[in-house]
Amino acid sequence: MPILECTVGIGSLVAGPASLAAAERTTSTVLVTGVRTRFVVAATMSVATATASWIGWLRMGTTPSWLVWCWVCALGFGLALADLRCRRLPFPMVTTLAGGCAVAFFSVALIDGVWSRFAFASAAAVVAFGLASLVQVCAPDHTGGGDTALYGALALFLGWFGWDGLLRGLLIASGLTAVVALVVAVSSKSVNSTFAAGPSLLGGALVSVLVA
Repeated sequence: MPILECTVGIGSLVAGPASLAAAERTTSTVLVTGVRTRFVVAATMSVATATASWIGWLRMGTTPSWLVWCWVCALGFGLALADLRCRRLPFPMVTTLAGGCAVAFFSVALIDGVWSRFAFASAAAVVAFGLASLVQVCAPDHTGGGDTALYGALALFLGWFGWDGLLRGLLIASGLTAVVALVVAVSSKSVNSTFAAGPSLLGGALVSVLVA
């Protein structure tokens, strides 16, 4: 187990520059300019990922759920940066996040036989994606395809923790996003103001796992 923990620790440190590069590649945008600034941003993302991984380990121990937590954190910081800088949640990164969760959960189900748990998480992802797509169709000016895909990916992740984990996670993530929207609307004095919803959705989902 120490080998696994060390591997995750090293991976967390590499995740910073890797996630930054992935975000720039998938958005076709230079998110951070200047050598010194890029180093600081990448280092900050690495430290943040390593810290989040350590916190997750204290909460979950060395379990498959912890490994998936680390995966979501590593990609989450890159997604949050992309959304903050260019108001986009690149679909390839969101798909990679969901794909990694699906592969990990399928592997656990294959080994431990917890197929009902895997089926519930998968169904939660499909339903959440469908509902988010409906919201996008009804209010295209307030939500984008990246947000819709992210809801599905987060529902897959949260659904692994059962009904309680799913409902608590979506409630906290959506509630935090609503608070951010209200603050932005008040500060800009416009109810039509746009903002990056990705960071609050990701942050709320991750926090919900820790407070379970």
